[in-house]
Formats: sequence, C-alpha cells, structure tokens
Amino acid sequence: MRVRLLAAAGGGLLLTSLLPGCGLAFGHEEVEVPNGAPGTEDAADDVVIPDHNVSNGDTLIVVDDGAEINEDCDGREVMVTADDAVVVLHGDCGLVRATGRGSTVDVGSADKIVLIGVDNVVSFASGRPEVVNHGRNTTVTEGGVAGK
Repeated sequence: MRVRLLAAAGGGLLLTSLLPGCGLAFGHEEVEVPNGAPGTEDAADDVVIPDHNVSNGDTLIVVDDGAEINEDCDGREVMVTADDAVVVLHGDCGLVRATGRGSTVDVGSADKIVLIGVDNVVSFASGRPEVVNHGRNTTVTEGGVAGK
C-alpha cells in the first residue's frame, strides 16, 4: 500500500514539474505581438510575384507559363515560378529557385539551387552549387545545355 501511495505521489510530482512546458498558459491577452509579425496587418510582403517575366541587372523572375528563355545569366538571382517553362541561362548565376511545376532550368553554374515545386529539372554545366531540394519529383543534375 505504501509503495502505491509513494508511486502515485512521485508520479504526481513528476507530472507537475513537466506541465509548465506543455503550453498550458493563462493570460494570453497579455502577449504583445510585434509590429510586422506574419499574419498581422503590418506584415511586410518580402516576395512580390510580378504578373509577367522580369529581367533586370540583378534578378530574373520567370512567371509566364510555357515561357522559353535563352540568355546570359550575368550573375543574377533567378526565380522560376512558371509552369512548363524552358529556361536556359548561360554563364554564372547566383541563387536559382524553381517553385513552379514541370519546368526545365539549365544554368552554366549557380551558387545555390533551391527546388520547391513539382516535376522540375534543374541542370548545371559546371561548379558545385549548394542544393536544397524540397520539391516533389524534382531533380538536380550536372550537365544540361547551358554554356559555362
């Protein structure tokens, strides 16, 4: 009987010590949300996707579905959000992101390649880019048709 009482008391003490970290909190009304926090009116929209392709000195954004682009990368950051695009960028690129569906992106080289979309293929002709592949049925391969 004493063992059961001791075990119950020990279990209760252990449970009491673990509960404060379980999110049982009162007084939520006292929590102040910082200005600009995600989900608030003041939240900054970090990424604005344009209505049409954008190509300037720093950035190339491909949004037109079915687009066919063949040009020099010139160290630009590249974002392909289009579906079924064919993008060939010769030379060095910075960050290359493919977030669309069914696109093929060939670059001469890239600092970093990030895949988030579905059924995309990214190829690089040279270098050793950092690769982050969170896409579904997406691949990154060495090779492709882009010039170094």
